[in-house]
Amino acid sequence: MANIGVFRDDFYNAASTLAVAEYNSVAITGATVIPAQDIASAQWNYYNTTGSTAATLTTDTAANIIAYIQNAVAAAYKANVGGFASALGGTPPTGAPNLFNLTFMFVIDNTSSATMTLAGGTGVTITGTATTATTTSSTWLVSITGPTTVTFQRVMGGTN
Repeated sequence: MANIGVFRDDFYNAASTLAVAEYNSVAITGATVIPAQDIASAQWNYYNTTGSTAATLTTDTAANIIAYIQNAVAAAYKANVGGFASALGGTPPTGAPNLFNLTFMFVIDNTSSATMTLAGGTGVTITGTATTATTTSSTWLVSITGPTTVTFQRVMGGTN
């Protein structure tokens, strides 16, 4: 990765520190909290639900989602052994980079025999239809909208 001045390119493009895609499959037996790493590990995050119980899937908190991405950026920053970044201590300043308007995708693939409903944890706003019927999927554009806020905007849904 090239440097732009003191920082690596991925310091300015936080999404580039994330994997391209991540897949998780979870047997749902009741209300479930989706951990930040299942939401924000990649640019495209697939969350497959199985089981036979209708449930509410609550996102982790916005603070945890943001912290997860900031940790990924910090790890990429520390890995820069050349240039000025390592000479500056190998750790970006707290709260840097500003992740405002960073976006990535989250897909619920409901292969269970019951409806799943997405709910926001603290600081998370859900916009659009929150339910994902059985054998359908819903695609969400996830945006960091502030230092402690995240929005999930449903952009697509369909049959599996």
